[in-house]
Amino acid sequence: MPNDLIFSPGVDLITEKVAVVMQDRPVIGMSAWLGDALASAKMAGRDLQLVTPKTSALTYPVRASIFKGAYSKWVVTDDDGEYFDGLNGVRLKWNGEMFLARAAAATKGEPTSDLHPDYVVKDEMFGQLQFTVRVRHRAVESLVLGKMTERLFTATTGSGPAGWSTSEPVTQPWSPQALTEYCRDRAPQPTWLVLSGQPGKEFPPSVGTLEVRRTMSGVDETVTLAVTQPGMDFPDANTVGEWIDEIADNYELISAMVMGAYGEADGSYRPRFVGMACPIGVGAGNEAVRSSSVAEMVKVPGISRAMAIGPAHAPAIWYPIGNGREPRDWESYAALMKKLIPAEALAGKQGSFGV
Repeated sequence: MPNDLIFSPGVDLITEKVAVVMQDRPVIGMSAWLGDALASAKMAGRDLQLVTPKTSALTYPVRASIFKGAYSKWVVTDDDGEYFDGLNGVRLKWNGEMFLARAAAATKGEPTSDLHPDYVVKDEMFGQLQFTVRVRHRAVESLVLGKMTERLFTATTGSGPAGWSTSEPVTQPWSPQALTEYCRDRAPQPTWLVLSGQPGKEFPPSVGTLEVRRTMSGVDETVTLAVTQPGMDFPDANTVGEWIDEIADNYELISAMVMGAYGEADGSYRPRFVGMACPIGVGAGNEAVRSSSVAEMVKVPGISRAMAIGPAHAPAIWYPIGNGREPRDWESYAALMKKLIPAEALAGKQGSFGV
């Protein structure tokens, strides 16, 4: 259980709406202190605002986990005494209760919000192939978690994970059996873990998270994974679809979302403009299609090569959307969501694609 917010060792300031954490390290990972601060703030009904110097970078677990609340921000301090948002570059100002966009916080006579020049500095970028894959297992004593994770890591990096841990840095060698025992001891509470890829030049930098959650229907295993690419291009949607098809053949696929994004060569993220993450493809599990037919569900405006994947008796569908580089592909994604979400609502499982 996390500490009460006032006792959380990583929290530097608490207001009515946010908890502020100040970190001054070259790379900010999801440390035990930061994880406790995030959980404590959530329990106390606050969002988290992380303050770092402009020289700091965030790991994928931090960037993917912290900034989900309405007031959550990555607050970057600059040498000129100004603050800006590390995710979108907007200048920020402390209003006495939290950091807000300067236009919203400005007093009469102050300039309105704009992009801070340090955010738009051009740096060399590397592709980040990002996955969010959710499968469901039957809640049986023989269940071993992590096998789907191994498949996804192996398909995308050439090897299974190197380790797992409750925080960064990762400390435990990879062991599905040990991981399963840890999650079982915590049940029915959900478990969130950090995953690391294999080190070495022969493997692309990779890092992910694993969430295990008991549901009315079974045990849900959700993996997020970011894999640094050798350049700025991504595998084509059909190749990615083959990886998702293999998972759907062996597990009950609930949903999959694959995107192309950009970051640093080591897989971290600096407060720099790196463009918009863009969709490559979406996998819809059988729950989303059973209320209709495969022939009907593959018909989506702007998506011409959707296909059934997984077992014939309970097919899922892979929707190839784009190359991971085109913002206009979000229009096809929006059209797909209009088709899938009503189908999920009919199945009584609305919300599986909130990834």
